Amino acid sequence: MLPSGEQGELTRWFHDRTGFNEMTAVALYHPVPRRSSIADLLGMFTLMAFVNEIITGVILLFFYHPTASGAWQSVHALEASTFGRFVRALHFWGANAMIVLVGAHLLRVIYVAAYKRPRELQWISGVLMLTLTIGLGFTGYLLPWDQQAYWATMVGTSIPRYVPQLGHYLVRLLRGGEWITGATLSRFYALHVFVFPALLALLLGGHIYLVLANGQSTVERELPRGYRRNHKLGDTGDFPGPEYRPFWPYTVAQMLGGCLVLLAILTWLALHYPAPLLGPADPLNKANYNPLPIWYFFWLYQLLKLTPPALDSVVMIFLPLVGGVLLLALPFLDTSTVFQPRKRPVALSVTGAVTVAVLLLTYTGYISGAPLPPAKAVANPTFTANIEPIFQADCAPCHMTEGIANLSLGSYAGVLKGGFSGRIVKPGDPGASLLIQALEGTAKGIPQMPFGKTPLPKGDIQTISNWIQQGAKNN
Repeated sequence: MLPSGEQGELTRWFHDRTGFNEMTAVALYHPVPRRSSIADLLGMFTLMAFVNEIITGVILLFFYHPTASGAWQSVHALEASTFGRFVRALHFWGANAMIVLVGAHLLRVIYVAAYKRPRELQWISGVLMLTLTIGLGFTGYLLPWDQQAYWATMVGTSIPRYVPQLGHYLVRLLRGGEWITGATLSRFYALHVFVFPALLALLLGGHIYLVLANGQSTVERELPRGYRRNHKLGDTGDFPGPEYRPFWPYTVAQMLGGCLVLLAILTWLALHYPAPLLGPADPLNKANYNPLPIWYFFWLYQLLKLTPPALDSVVMIFLPLVGGVLLLALPFLDTSTVFQPRKRPVALSVTGAVTVAVLLLTYTGYISGAPLPPAKAVANPTFTANIEPIFQADCAPCHMTEGIANLSLGSYAGVLKGGFSGRIVKPGDPGASLLIQALEGTAKGIPQMPFGKTPLPKGDIQTISNWIQQGAKNN
């Protein structure tokens, strides 16, 4: 052990080269109100949930096999042990809590107008972290590779299909092919374990730095002019008034207590409500599992059910995109110096209305089982945009090659050539096309297609029929 004198020299050397003393003073001794609410701790709770995800996620990595053949088996084996079941459930509930907490923290920031100058970058980093948090939840949902994960991902990855002209290619890029396969699992695993956590950690570090640099919004607006510039943050004897106290140790203790309560809640949920695990993913869906989106997409699909077909792309693509851009631009759209909630009725009314609408749509989607919106018939379909996606999602898993009935639905040539003496598709005559008969269940000696799965929605069948009626063109 070093003598005390040498320890002092080593400490001074370390402080001189790292600025640790100044950083500690900023982090621990800045003024905070003596009176605070649980809403002031939402950011800390979110950080605690993220730490929980990192710890439990690393433990799960020791047991998980990121392959289509081994993913479900490794998770199933993990569920066989009490410890493994608990860790996975803790990770599951922590992920859901993190999404809720990030959203609540964002609403709190809007309520107190903490996005305004000079905190624009804090706000932007927070919105980006919300996006990454949703991305983490979405990519992690597929990893168990069970029926629920497989079909929820099938639903979620179909959203880009609503992008005009580019939708089909975006879906292929996201999935690594036409449908959910091991390639999709590999991509989602890399994003969930490496890419998104690294980006989120970088943004989180910058966000915390900006919070310390700019101070707490509700505090700074009450401090005397020039206080932060002239005041030495480590000097607690010069606080602006008795209603303030240093962040350490009082608020730190409050935050730690809140985090322990959050951890206790997550632990209770993990012990009483294990993470779900259905049977292995089955692309043929022989069990007729009803595909459902992830719960935080319920509102979007519920809204899609309530709008006319002409607005599908608006609801699924344009609305979320515009909402995200408006959130990022909020500090530059609202440049007023008014912070008090009661003096900002328009901003808070709009925020409240959007929040209530999303919550109601989510709830109604949940109680209705959030079924997929019924497919609407396309009057003038094209093969690339409207027909091929149906074949790839519902038919190609069986008809990927010429091996079944000498029929491949993996390409336009395969569809038109077909087997059964060319009767699969008869351009201009849907009624005489064996494809339509098989989809409607009226073909003699052939079971209704797609075999072993729920019949295609009438809108999809009518879309294919319209395409055949218009000449079954390769367009």
